[in-house]
Amino acid sequence: ELKCPTSGKCYCGKEQSSIGWCKECEVNAFKENFKNWTSGNLKIDTFIRHSQLNATGSVDYLEYLDFEQFDLVEITNKRGAFSAIYSAIWMEGPRCIWDEGSEQWTRSGPIKVALKRLNDSQNISEEYLNQLYKYNKCLQNGSVFGITKDPTSNYMFVMRYYENGDLHSYLDETQGMLCLRDIVEMLWEISGGIEYIHENGLIHGNLHGGNVLIENESGSIYTHIVE
Repeated sequence: ELKCPTSGKCYCGKEQSSIGWCKECEVNAFKENFKNWTSGNLKIDTFIRHSQLNATGSVDYLEYLDFEQFDLVEITNKRGAFSAIYSAIWMEGPRCIWDEGSEQWTRSGPIKVALKRLNDSQNISEEYLNQLYKYNKCLQNGSVFGITKDPTSNYMFVMRYYENGDLHSYLDETQGMLCLRDIVEMLWEISGGIEYIHENGLIHGNLHGGNVLIENESGSIYTHIVE
């Protein structure tokens, strides 16, 4: 069990990189678990391991997830030239809940997620994998949980599900009737997302309403920029 106090040094004596996260202990646990999973593609395995070995906190890494972990998989009306989006229930959920009693991160349990299926990805290209490494830190921000493979052997990103869809859908849903606070919140989060991308030395290059995802939760609006 990976126990760690919420502050100060880990029980191993090393400093924590974030709350309840000892990088040395977590990396050792990831390494020990490498033998227990594979995506079937060594390059994708290496990419996922890279994210785990460089994680600095909970959900700051990717996992390989067996497709059997997902239930109620349904196609949505969102399709791109090279991908299709499904909704599903991830039965275990991400390891993102801090248990004070046991002093360790635990899984959330069933949550709704989006599965972004990469068409014809059975033999994923070197160029695409290079792009994944380039955008690695932008993936590791709690919006992408991992990678799975569907029954047709196409790979899928397991992503946070945004109930209100993209910005276009949200404006249609609200008929454009937004209060000033909502507009400011969305602009603030979008600008923060752009800043985060730029801080990582990247440029989005194709920002529009279709790749700004929206979730209105408990009166607060959350946005996330995707590719």
